[in-house]
Order: sequence, then structure tokens, then C-alpha cells
Amino acid sequence: MASMSETIYICLDVEASGPIPDPYNLVSIGAVPVEEKSGSWQARPDDLFYVELKPLYAGFDAEAMAIHGISREHLEQEGMPAAQAMEKLSDWSTSRGGRPIFVGHNAVFDWAYINHYYVRTGVKNPFGWKGLDTKALAAGVLRIPFLDTHKENLARLLPGLAPEDLSRKHRADYDALYQAGILVELLNYTG
Repeated sequence: MASMSETIYICLDVEASGPIPDPYNLVSIGAVPVEEKSGSWQARPDDLFYVELKPLYAGFDAEAMAIHGISREHLEQEGMPAAQAMEKLSDWSTSRGGRPIFVGHNAVFDWAYINHYYVRTGVKNPFGWKGLDTKALAAGVLRIPFLDTHKENLARLLPGLAPEDLSRKHRADYDALYQAGILVELLNYTG
């Protein structure tokens, strides 16, 4: 059985150019590790991962692009090639000192993009098929309906979680960091 110190949670958030991978693109990835230290779980904001990706596909939904505000032109000029970005994420995730566990807030969306890009680029997915959804975890830990697990409500229910900074919302790096805060509060929750 794996010990807690062998587990490292990788809180990931993605921004995308549409609702599904292919025909739409992974625009950016943010990730923050959460690890156990001295009996409690802690986020590592000093160890933040962030990358923007060159487009692989032609799909760009105007509504999705408006959410994060990163332009197609910027991605084409400044984005990292997808294979290089996925290799970089894999190397970063596996060098944190434990078995990386994928964590998302509404993980099915983020994991679908991450896994698709790993498969598409031929880079091994370091998370395998393991994943943790903080919305589902919050529903269980706090004993609330799943539909009440949105971030605004969690900020009210978890005393150590500040409200989101709305000026930074929908940036993969900030959202991953905020999500790491949610995970830490839930893992350390004593009721």
C-alpha cells in the first residue's frame, strides 16, 4: 500500500478553444503540486507549472476564446509545440518526488484534454487512468449536493479558502493554484 508521502497530487487546470479536444485545442495548462508535510497537506505555489500551446487543430470557438482571452495569433506565434509541452508537463509531474495523481475541479473536462494530447503526441501520460475530482471530493467531505460544489460556495464553506480573484479567473495557472487551495482545505478538513 502506498504511503501518504509517496503520493503527490498535481492540481491541473486547462484553458481550451472549445468544448472537446479535436477539433478544438488545448490553449494552456497550469499545474500546482500538493504534498503531505508533517501530517498535513500543503500546496506548493512556488513550484507552479504553466505553458501555452501552439494549436494542433482548426477549431476555435469565439465564446470559449473570450473566456480566457488568449488569442489564436498569440498561440500560433508564442505557443510551445504540443509534444514539447506534454513532455515538459510529464517531466515536471514525475520529478516532484512521488506518484503523480491528476486532480481537477470538474476533472472530466481537464483530463479529457490532457489525456487526448498525451495520446495525440505519443508522450506517455504520467497520470495513467488515475484522477481525483475536487467537486466530487467536496460533495463527500462536506456532505453537500454535487451541484453545490462550485467555487463560490466552497469559499463560503471552507474557512481557509479565500474567494477567487475574479480578475485572474480563467487563467490556467491561477485556476490550478486556486484549485490546489480547495484540495488542501478538503484533505485537511476535520469537520
